[in-house]
Amino acid sequence: MQMLRRGITVKTSYGVKPEMSCVVGAVEGKVPDLFDGGIRRGTDVFKALAIGAQAVLIGRPAVYGLAAKGEYGVKRVIEMLRDELELTMALSGCPTLNHISRKHVRTKPERPRSML
Repeated sequence: MQMLRRGITVKTSYGVKPEMSCVVGAVEGKVPDLFDGGIRRGTDVFKALAIGAQAVLIGRPAVYGLAAKGEYGVKRVIEMLRDELELTMALSGCPTLNHISRKHVRTKPERPRSML
């Protein structure tokens, strides 16, 4: 998946999968869209929100933080994800979560292809 940042394309290989956009479209807002699995960085949170998730669940990073430093470790993991999300939002021109939209990410089938 590629994330677009004001003309800069950032490729990420982990986290949010493009298939999620199909799920979001299929439920048509009838149930909340929660993304669970693959969230490791703030950029993953950004991509999930851009594709249409209403919230993300961060099980594994929180457990790693808990195992490493207990309660402080969990708090630190959440702070790191928040800081990375805020940085990604700033670089993408999104002052609030409501400004994150589908136009900020491009899945593999949407990428321009060379005809060479």
